Amino acid sequence: MKTRRWFCSFLLFLAGLLVAMGCSQGLDSVKNIDAGVGEQVIVLGDSIASGYGVAETEAFPNVLSRQLGLPIVNKGVAGDTTAMGLNRLQEDVISENPWLVIVELGGNDYLRKVPVAETEENLREIITQIQQQGAIVVLLGINPSLLNDPYKEMFEKVAQETQAYLIPQIFTGVLNNPKHRQDDVIHPNAVGHEVLASRVAEDLRPLLKDAKWPASLMKYKSSTN
Repeated sequence: MKTRRWFCSFLLFLAGLLVAMGCSQGLDSVKNIDAGVGEQVIVLGDSIASGYGVAETEAFPNVLSRQLGLPIVNKGVAGDTTAMGLNRLQEDVISENPWLVIVELGGNDYLRKVPVAETEENLREIITQIQQQGAIVVLLGINPSLLNDPYKEMFEKVAQETQAYLIPQIFTGVLNNPKHRQDDVIHPNAVGHEVLASRVAEDLRPLLKDAKWPASLMKYKSSTN
């Protein structure tokens, strides 16, 4: 009996070790995690990032900034598709000398019935151009439908092949929960933005812990742990 308990405990320990190793390897594969260049954390997004229907301070990038104790520049523009985000990438993101960029785009592609292949191509180009500046890209997996996720595999594929850091299916528990969304069903309310920001913060902390920080942001590093 003791031998059996010891063996079960060993298996649990081994499983935990393998999970930890897997997480570590995943972080190691994130492009530019050791670059430590740039000066800004920026959110490139659409009406979700801009805070449509809620106060500016209640939009998830601003809530996330408070939760992490880290300045975040909000470049959300209501109505933006991935193509529109790509068009303003140079002016709104690259010219700002980013260290880490959170990309929250794709919902309007879905609403406008943009072909998934086109959305994928735009996201790849956005990520590649940001990474060429030495910045880290965090890709938020958009799951716009309440019934299914037509983008799940596409976001996973893009993140893996570009070595971006994926936070998957960010709207689960937000847009499919009437308490967390506005009456239009496609935008979070203030509570939903809090939920969304907390989810992003939780998944970001391991990355922020392992990443090489630029000198300009080092004073904020301890607050993100």
